[in-house]
Amino acid sequence: MGILTLYRLFFHPLHKYPGPILAAVTDWYEAYYSIIKKGGLVIEIERLHKLYGPVVRVGPNTLHFNHYSAYHDIYTYGLTLVKESGYYHGMCTLFPESIVACCDPEDAKSRRGTLGQSFSRRAVISLEYAIQTKIDRLVALLEEHYNAENSTVQLVIAYRALTTDIITSYCFAESANSLDTTPDFSHFLLRDLQEMIKSFWIQRHFSSLVSLASSAPEKLVLWLFPQFKVYLEMKTGFERQIDKLINNPASFDNVDHETVYHHLLEAKGPRRPSRTLLVDEAFGLIGAGSDTTANTCNVGTFYALKNEEIRQKLTEELREAWPDKDRPMSYVVLEKLPYLTALIKESLRFSLGIVHPLPRVVGPTTPEIGGLKLPPGTIVEMSTLFLHMNPEIFPDPYTFNPERWLAEDTSKMTLDLAPFSKGPRICLGLNLAWCELYLIFANIFRRLELKLLVTEDTIKDFTAIPADYFVPQWQKDYRVFVAKVKC
Repeated sequence: MGILTLYRLFFHPLHKYPGPILAAVTDWYEAYYSIIKKGGLVIEIERLHKLYGPVVRVGPNTLHFNHYSAYHDIYTYGLTLVKESGYYHGMCTLFPESIVACCDPEDAKSRRGTLGQSFSRRAVISLEYAIQTKIDRLVALLEEHYNAENSTVQLVIAYRALTTDIITSYCFAESANSLDTTPDFSHFLLRDLQEMIKSFWIQRHFSSLVSLASSAPEKLVLWLFPQFKVYLEMKTGFERQIDKLINNPASFDNVDHETVYHHLLEAKGPRRPSRTLLVDEAFGLIGAGSDTTANTCNVGTFYALKNEEIRQKLTEELREAWPDKDRPMSYVVLEKLPYLTALIKESLRFSLGIVHPLPRVVGPTTPEIGGLKLPPGTIVEMSTLFLHMNPEIFPDPYTFNPERWLAEDTSKMTLDLAPFSKGPRICLGLNLAWCELYLIFANIFRRLELKLLVTEDTIKDFTAIPADYFVPQWQKDYRVFVAKVKC
């Protein structure tokens, strides 16, 4: 151990890069801030960049960057870099065969080609009605249960229920029906998923134990990890639906619309996916398609309600473009509205999507990363936070300002807006996410009159850096009064 420590400190190819001694010596430095400091890694990385500069050694073989050119070298143009398998296999312990866990570029490209058919712009528009149906349900529930003067709703929970129902309905033609647990949207799926998120880093750093436990008898698993109840129940549901489709292909004809399984099961020969792979893909899609979109809606709604000028500009634009609020407004029309688009882009910039840095491995033909020629095998990464909060591209970055997106030239900002990541591993569901955001924001602000419940907490903005549980976790909740818009 002593020899390894000496090697990492004085002879390792990265020994010349600044950073904490403990980070250079052991990978458990990251685990300490993620687990013991409860999602504090990105907060610590920001401190390290202030102390050491734009390149910091955050692990024995890992460099974290804080420069927009490095981000694009790693992700946007990073065709010669691959996902770091240790991180992704640990992160996806419970769904190891999903595309999220896939580190082989050729395999990932093939899988994306198959799954991508379900998330193309054309496919999303064809299923817009399924998204609108869930939004209509939320609007009706808010009108029904929160229309009294002394009644308020915690919107972040309502948004999670909505996005969970949308992604399950869209992907599997079977909704989780989280919205039906009114008045407080206390569906076990939402509650237990949040508990699983809080234990995320245990899964990442102790993946072998979690993997062993998940294969144990169900009673033992629930005794050891009570929060796994939602995982086991979801797994049973996915297996039931998949077995039905495999054993009786004609049952495809009985679902409301095409599901992700249609394309996956069309594959023939040795590449035909296994039952396990189909279940794992289902988990990956739900995880990627629920909290991230809900967080964006939650952040954007808060600032639109807190700032009267933002709310007024948004509602005036919507009223003019959508005079009859009782008739649905299509996504292709809404996406042409400049202020609504600006609000959504600023909400995406603030909410980040994924806050944890996504590690990539330098290959033998990788060009420079942020101006540095690094040895093959080096792990490089950069959290989206440092891209979205870069004052060189986004002046006064910690101010929520949709107006910045209405400037004459927004090309540099657009290049550096990466809530879905960039490049060959960009999020598969970005077309669905854009459609959801336009429809949700438009329907909420056109059909409802929301008013922020003012407390000492709501006076403050969202914290500059949220807790890092892969997706951001803000220690801020707010509640709103709800009334139906009269005209």
